[in-house]
Amino acid sequence: RRLAPATLRFPAAVAADAALLDRVLNAMIEYSARAESGANFAARMEREAASARPEDRCVLRETYEVMRRLQGEGRNHIWGYIARNLARPVWLAAEAQKADVVIGNPPWVSYRYMSTAFQERFREECRSAGLWVGGKVATQQDLSGYFYMRAALLYMRQTGKIALVVPYAAMSRQAYAAFRKGEILQHGHLAFRLRFARAWIFGPEVQPLFPVPSCVLFAERHRRASSAPLPSRVTAFAGALPRRDAEAAEARTGLTETKAPWPTEAASGEGSPYRGAFRQGATLVPRRFVLVEPMPAAGMLPTNPEAPPVRGRVGSQDKAPWREVEPPQGAVEKAFLRPVLLGESIAPFRVLAPQRAVVPWEQDELLDAKKAAGRGFPRLAQWLERTEALWERHKRRVMTLTERIDYHGELSCQFPIAPIRVVYTKAGTNLAAATVRDERAVIDHTLYWAAAENGAEVRYLCGILNSEVLRAGVMRYQSRGQWGARHFDKYVFNLPIPRFDGDIALHRRIAKAARTAEDAANAVALEEGAYFTHSRRRIRVALAEHGVAAELERLVTTLLDGA
Repeated sequence: RRLAPATLRFPAAVAADAALLDRVLNAMIEYSARAESGANFAARMEREAASARPEDRCVLRETYEVMRRLQGEGRNHIWGYIARNLARPVWLAAEAQKADVVIGNPPWVSYRYMSTAFQERFREECRSAGLWVGGKVATQQDLSGYFYMRAALLYMRQTGKIALVVPYAAMSRQAYAAFRKGEILQHGHLAFRLRFARAWIFGPEVQPLFPVPSCVLFAERHRRASSAPLPSRVTAFAGALPRRDAEAAEARTGLTETKAPWPTEAASGEGSPYRGAFRQGATLVPRRFVLVEPMPAAGMLPTNPEAPPVRGRVGSQDKAPWREVEPPQGAVEKAFLRPVLLGESIAPFRVLAPQRAVVPWEQDELLDAKKAAGRGFPRLAQWLERTEALWERHKRRVMTLTERIDYHGELSCQFPIAPIRVVYTKAGTNLAAATVRDERAVIDHTLYWAAAENGAEVRYLCGILNSEVLRAGVMRYQSRGQWGARHFDKYVFNLPIPRFDGDIALHRRIAKAARTAEDAANAVALEEGAYFTHSRRRIRVALAEHGVAAELERLVTTLLDGA
């Protein structure tokens, strides 16, 4: 049954006095357990909270009545403890209680994992605090940065210091760019600045500690009007702790420390001229509204080859609320059923089996249900009517389904489709790149793509992108997870990959070796239905055994070393 909401209110003056608050809460818990009357509680407050103002004691009596009701409903077993914990920060924020040293491990919660209501509140608070970056990195912003700045504002004395454990990404990623400025805002105005004085880095190999790379950032108030520069050097720890919660002496025996440069992320204008040529593919979500699989024929009649029946593809990684939505099904004109390349469709130098998708593109435009009907495509119109209705019923964003599928123009920019493209995988342990010659295939957001002038340029790029020397060079720019470096994105173009020039012998040799690698990759017999990681591994083994992989490593090393 739905129970009436309850609010536990405590006057600020009472919450700011830790001893008084403890006495009040203990009395509330004790009296509510015995179902004592509000009058009896008020009489006790005359003694226990004699220093409180009369109006504050009235508020406490009202709160007690709520506690008593919760007790009667069987909902009072933890509220006293919750109230005490929520009130503690009020006491700590009082000027007299602020700390000389603030240390801790704040919650790490990425924006993409927050509930919709939490996201709205977090975005609002970060904008007020001057920490919101937004754009394509919005989903990478994390609660820990906001927590750090609020802790410094509320709990650190003017002469104090703060040191909190935060994600490694805080040191260099764009999502934390505003955080690294160290500006502490209050009510939209600059309160003071922090100076990050030093940092410790812990990689994922430092166990048992955190499953992902982390760092400790040490800061204090900055006394100057301008922002302080970040330290040039940090302390990096490696090794293994003998146990969790190890003493300092134990940690010293198990860990080694070295000095390292403060991690940086290359500026967008640096690196390779190919950075601007590549784009991320289309965000084709909700998956089950776009990706489809064929349906068997109904009854004895064969299916219509011009409008085959399909249904939305259900995947293990479908997200809420869409995984609870029944996938659409129905016939769609074959002109709108296109191959789509996902990350799993790409192996080194080879395109694996593509998926199929409903892509309502016609005459230089992405169609919605109304336009599809008006142009004489009744099957597509019916499919879009169903999916658009489901989208409107469950969506969390203020946009149409068509706008979502073409988010940032990542789908429409692929048309007209270039006759030859190079694609590479966005994420994974090892990068994979291949040539795409299918002029109907659409590229998904799990890949990056670029059109190329000719086959030699595509093979040149594939040879570089599939190399181990490139993967090793990109690692220092990547975020790191439990299984090591991940997300290649455009970090590959932080490396100085020169534009292809057919007059340069080294460029031609890389393209020629990549052509050999492409032929060798396509000759590998792959098991039907094998998982894509298994297929990629077989191809890499074949390239190594052939010898072309080693040749490409030598050529690409020479290229990048001499660039």
